[in-house]
This record gives sequence, structure tokens and C-alpha cells, in this order.
Amino acid sequence: MEGNEVLIVGGGLVGQTLANRLSRDGYDVTLIDQDAGRVREVSETLDVQIVEGDGATAPVLRNAGIENAGLVVAATESDAANIVVGFLASHVFNTPRVVVRVHDAGYEEGFARACEDRPVEGVCVNPDTASVERIASLLEVPGAVDVMQFIEGSVFVAGFRIHPASDFAGLRVSDMKLLFASTPTLAVAIQRGSEWIVPGGTEEILAGDLVYFAIARHELADVLALVGAPPERSGRIMVAGASPIGLALASRLEKRDERVVMVEEDPAAAQAAASLLDHVLVIEGKATDQALLEDEEIDQVSAFVALTDDHESNLVAGLLARRLGAGRSIVLVDNPAMVSMVGDIGIDAIISPRLLTIGETIRHIRGGDIRSGAALLGEEVEILEVDASQDCRLTSARLMDVGLPKGVLVAALERGEELLLPRGGDQIMVGDRLLIVAKSELSTKLNEFLEP
Repeated sequence: MEGNEVLIVGGGLVGQTLANRLSRDGYDVTLIDQDAGRVREVSETLDVQIVEGDGATAPVLRNAGIENAGLVVAATESDAANIVVGFLASHVFNTPRVVVRVHDAGYEEGFARACEDRPVEGVCVNPDTASVERIASLLEVPGAVDVMQFIEGSVFVAGFRIHPASDFAGLRVSDMKLLFASTPTLAVAIQRGSEWIVPGGTEEILAGDLVYFAIARHELADVLALVGAPPERSGRIMVAGASPIGLALASRLEKRDERVVMVEEDPAAAQAAASLLDHVLVIEGKATDQALLEDEEIDQVSAFVALTDDHESNLVAGLLARRLGAGRSIVLVDNPAMVSMVGDIGIDAIISPRLLTIGETIRHIRGGDIRSGAALLGEEVEILEVDASQDCRLTSARLMDVGLPKGVLVAALERGEELLLPRGGDQIMVGDRLLIVAKSELSTKLNEFLEP
């Protein structure tokens, strides 16, 4: 990113996490928040400059140094305030790059159009859209606690808890090439207790590990069998909550000809959902009502997805649905501390829009030849899909000789129509599309290999 000064408006979880991350990566970060108590709290935990005031006003932005900023991130809890910040940065102060967090797609479209003729790069990050994408990917991979798709959906990166009976338990990472000799299927990240590992070939997969695999789509069934994932249950998908995320997911599923039933407590919201969704059965009631769930044959449901605005109720509903026999339970709980507990509390997957927002924002901040990116549970490891550009260091020699630091792994490579698992003796070519897994703390070093 050109320019080392970053201005972040909004000192909530997203703003604080981004400020800490970018400061660690060597950027000069200024954080604006109008809550005096939060400002005091953040000043004690973050080594960044903090300005108290309304970041949606020009004087406060000017006082915070926006005229020298190479990047502005609007990350308050208000879509309207974020859009105002975005317009001031892009249209008044001509900040080169602006990232705005919004939930409403109408704001997203308006900001994108407003920036079309400006000499700035303005992008929106939508937590709701990111959440729907992640849930849809999860529903495609039985038994996974986290799933992302890359390279036009030809590669999944999916996390599985390894049980003692799994064929992967006790297997070295290098031995996976014996099972998948010609396809890019590889263990790319391991969470062992509180430790995150980007494994080398000698690393052994242990029972109890949470292991992320990069999986060629056509090898998915074989990997699921070796992991020991339960067979996919055919049946309806139950969505709890006619929230924006719930409606968007139900609409997406019905377009895929999935059988969907929605449970919504508010009568008006239930009626509105029924009018918006053509082939979804909408039931008025509480998702935490055991009798209702049993009447709707929850034990025959393939997946229960709790997406109400009450995240505590989502957790309770998810636990109840799983206990009553639902095939899988996926819940929206926007508490990052809960995400690391997935699998330990009877929930199959937890969706945190805030964490997804952070991952999406980091991807846009990196820019350049990065096509897409995501962070794994806990944000300690990230995955980037990048194009190898002319004169970048990755193309200068064989992979074994390029000097990638420990903790960085080239997991897959697309060259033309061919999908490959690159070996140490291979050389990256200009135009190759790469899937790179890296410890987040190595992001600055990784940039040295990606930039011309």
C-alpha cells in the first residue's frame, strides 16, 4: 500500500483489531472514536495515536491527519456514519484508498458508483454478505467447522477436528502426497491447543487437532471419507431468523433448489419473509421452542442455522437443535472469544461477522495482485489468492530457493486450466494463480515476495 499513514474511524472490535494489526505491520495508525470511555480504554491497550471526536466530520478528520493518510477505514457501527466518512475521504480529502464497512447493500452500491470517476480506490466490506458466503460454503462440506472457497470454487480450504479413528491421525503431512499424488490436496494449517502451525512436511497430524486442508473440489468426497466426517444427511435446512443475513441465505438456498424452512418470532417479519421468499416455508415461532422444533421434525433436518439478531438465543437454539437430532448446527454469535470454542460446546460452526469483516478489510488493504483472502478461526493464519506478477520475488527461483520464511506455504497453483500442488523444485511463473497460507504475523515479510 502506498503511504504509511492509516486513519481508522471507529474504535470498536473491528477498529481496534485492525489498528493493532496494521501497527504491528509497521503502519502509522491513528484511531478516531467519539466515546471518551472507549478512548481511555484503547489508549491503555494499543500503541497507536488516538483522537477523540466524531470521525464523520471534516474538522476531526483534518485534526487526525487525514490529509497525509494513504488509507482511511470507516468501521463504526453506523452505516450512515461510515458512508459520510467514506465520502469525505474520497471526495473532499482525496485519500488514495478508502474502505467502508456497510450492512445495507444500497449504501454499498451508492458508494461504489460515487467513486467510479474519482482518482481514489473506494471499496465496501459487507459483513452480511461475507457471512452468507461462509455459511453457504460450510453447507457444501459435511463435518467442517470452517470453509472457504478459492480459485473460482475449484479449491476448498476446510477445517476439520481430527478424531482418533480418522485416517489422518498420526499421518505426516508429507505422506498426503501418497494419497493425493496428482492434486493440490494438502494440510495447510493446524490448531493444536492455543498454538497455530503452518506445517512443514515432517509435521505429524494428531488426534484432537483442528486441521485445515486445501482440497481440490473433485477430491472432496475422498478427503471427507479419510477425515471420518459423517455422511451428508439429505433433508431440509432450517433457518432461524428473518434477519438480513437469514433472508439472504434462504434466498440463496432456494435458488439452489434446497428445501428450506424458516422460523421467525416476530409476526410482521415472518409475513414479510413469506412474501419475499417463493419456495421457503416460513413458520411463526421461537427457535428455542422445543415443541415447535419437534413438530417440525428437527431430527430430520440436515442443518440448523441460527441467524437472529439475538446472538445468545442463537447459541441456545443451536445447542437445542443439535440435542434434538439436527444433522449440523451453525450459529451466528458475534463474539470472537466464542469462535475458538467451536466443537467444544456442541456447536458445529460459529459465524462471526466482525471477524469476517476484519479478514475482508485486510484483503482490501493489501490490494495489489491479491484476488481474494480470508482469515482462519482466531485470525492467526490467513490465506491469500494472488496472481504472480512480473518481477515479483516468488518468480525469481525454484520455491526451495526463493527463501520463503517458515510459516508461509504455497498450497496450490493454477496454471492455465491445470491445478497443481507445487513442490520445492518447482518454479512459479508470471501469471500463475497461487494459494498462499501464512501466519498473520508474517504478512509484512510476505509482501516482500509478492511485490515487484
